Amino acid sequence: MIFNRLTFLLALIVGLIFSKTGEAQVYPLRSIDSIQYVHPDTLLTGRTLSRYLNDTVRVRGLVIFNPRDHALSANWKATYLVDTNGLGDNAWRGLLVRLPAIADSSATGFFNNFQPGNIVECTGVVSEFQDASPNSGETQINLIPVASQVVGFSASLPSPRPASVNQFMQFNPSNPSVPQTIQKPSGEPYEGMYVQLNNVLVTGVSIFGGGRVSWLIRDASGAEMNVRDASRFFRPPFISSTASTPPNPQAPVFVQQGKAFEYIRGVITETNFATLYPRYEIVPLIPTDLGPITASPPFVANLTANPMVPSVAQPVTIAARITDLDGSVTSAKLFFAPGLSGTPYDSVSMSTVSVDSFTATIPGSALTQNLGYIRYFIKAVDNQGNEAVSPDTVQSFGILRIVNGGIVRVSQVQETPFANGRSIYDGTVLTGMDLRGRLMSTLSPTDYGRIIFQDGRDVFCGITVRPDNLGSTDIDTRLRGDSIRITSAKVIEDFGITTLEVLAYEFLGSGQPYAPVQLPIDSVMSRIYNYTEAYESMLIEFLNQYVVNQNPDAPSNFGEFLIYPDSISTNGLRVRGGVTLSSLDLGQNFNTDSLSFRQRLDYIRGILTFNFSNWKLQPRNRADVHGFAGSGGSSGIFDRSVSMQNMRIYPNPAFEFCTVEFELSQPEQIELTLRDLTGRLITSDQLNFESGIQTMRLHVPAGTPKGLYLIQAKGRRMQSVGRILIENK
Repeated sequence: MIFNRLTFLLALIVGLIFSKTGEAQVYPLRSIDSIQYVHPDTLLTGRTLSRYLNDTVRVRGLVIFNPRDHALSANWKATYLVDTNGLGDNAWRGLLVRLPAIADSSATGFFNNFQPGNIVECTGVVSEFQDASPNSGETQINLIPVASQVVGFSASLPSPRPASVNQFMQFNPSNPSVPQTIQKPSGEPYEGMYVQLNNVLVTGVSIFGGGRVSWLIRDASGAEMNVRDASRFFRPPFISSTASTPPNPQAPVFVQQGKAFEYIRGVITETNFATLYPRYEIVPLIPTDLGPITASPPFVANLTANPMVPSVAQPVTIAARITDLDGSVTSAKLFFAPGLSGTPYDSVSMSTVSVDSFTATIPGSALTQNLGYIRYFIKAVDNQGNEAVSPDTVQSFGILRIVNGGIVRVSQVQETPFANGRSIYDGTVLTGMDLRGRLMSTLSPTDYGRIIFQDGRDVFCGITVRPDNLGSTDIDTRLRGDSIRITSAKVIEDFGITTLEVLAYEFLGSGQPYAPVQLPIDSVMSRIYNYTEAYESMLIEFLNQYVVNQNPDAPSNFGEFLIYPDSISTNGLRVRGGVTLSSLDLGQNFNTDSLSFRQRLDYIRGILTFNFSNWKLQPRNRADVHGFAGSGGSSGIFDRSVSMQNMRIYPNPAFEFCTVEFELSQPEQIELTLRDLTGRLITSDQLNFESGIQTMRLHVPAGTPKGLYLIQAKGRRMQSVGRILIENK
């Protein structure tokens, strides 16, 4: 009896020792099914959150996608796992696995272990991504730096699960703002799973940031859903897809309205972006996920309007390139109508100018109202009876605005009838403009890192500007408060931010930026159009705010924090930190190193911008945050230098060195820096000078890539910026 008791006590002690030693490293193993499953009664309420949300768990599954091919970000990668137990008979078997930090790839063995066909075991935090509401999102595992293990292999990947679009979305043409209604009870069980939709028709195509393509498909159920480009095979440059050639990676793509595929395969994902309606989307993974083409309509491209900004009664010539991959174009018509809706379309036949080149004219009699709109589209038919419509009339249509006197206000470029905020001039070059205004921020390392131009303080008065890639202008060297006149620019949508690539401008004089506009913070947080889109890229200000969350992205830190006028609030407006394309002066850890929880800020000002599904305030430097004006971002950034004059840089282009010459009206210590256009420091030097004409010689480090760079000469209360082209010997 004594022996048995001693044995029991010894075993208990040993068990406790092993339990304690492994407690910090071993996390509970949860099945994909248990992580994903949501009770049907809960789904009816619209909630889809995992029961293990924010828990750290181990999970095991079969890898179906190479993470190196994941395209959503260069900073993090992802893949998809499927549960190997009962896959053919059950739902809730797929899961997105995300590596939030590339630096953790070695610790996790991510790229080596997560290869298609491997059964892996990994450790991470259960999260919900794109969660614009507190009730839903895409369930995923965010890996932590714990080594993964390959615990098995599969000779073949699972077959896609047959599905139909109406399991995920229902088409509602009577509601243009929410044309598709999410079906959570029938769709959520397939989130993260690999499915196949048969006999799909492309019903809509739109182009957005960086030439990416968003497209809409419909199947026999009559429902429609979006296709998402989370795989590199479906990002520019695209895959080819012709009637006789199967898809191939990295070749041109022709995804167009009216094209039909025998099937499309992919993983189901949930998108809940702030400015988009909640929806399920399908993510094709590899080129063969697009099945054979069963119908290929003509392809309409290179569509142009001349003039792009017509006056009343001025005819407009519409030109396009129309080709047919498997036959010939038999007819093409231009349809047009006044206004944005209601009036029936008139039409004219298009004439063939040369091979595949067609034109037609909207008569001046159709352009009757100054500041009115003309909508238009082209319909082309091939010899097989297939039709193509461009621009896509499901999501949008071509728009011209009648503007007597041409573009003279930023609002004429920024204000748009499109709900997504896209300018009607997106992708076009506007000439003959007369935009006069002031620069509110610059590319200076002690500034925002973007150039912001305003022509007033009313709605739609601000816009982001930048030089074109060819360096046609030196607008990147201008200072805050400079008055300029923009006469020519290309309009682009840079990830939802309307931007002018300035091709020609005139410097009118130095001065001060406009004062910031004060907005109701609740209206901005609620994404009310007149308080968000209407003030995009404008300097705004909030008074008497508290820091209510120092890091809403914890455990990651993207330098963001939340502000709100009530110190006990748990919600607030996001303020963006010093990350890519933002203020280097703030620094990425400004939120945690320089601020404290519930700290009161008499004021905080910055540029209103849209980023990662949220409207955010972007301070230009520390001077925009109460209490930090004396640190880093000197208030002198507001003033064009009056003591440093006539800065010259020579030789320009430079090879091994350059000389910077300037005139000082008083003794000053000057720091000279060479940076690339992203703000990265290449080299610097610092010297003390007396008043008068001075020179500094700056050596270009060996191996500096050829290209445009910024040289900044900065003193205690003054600065000047110039541009230099560096050549390689």
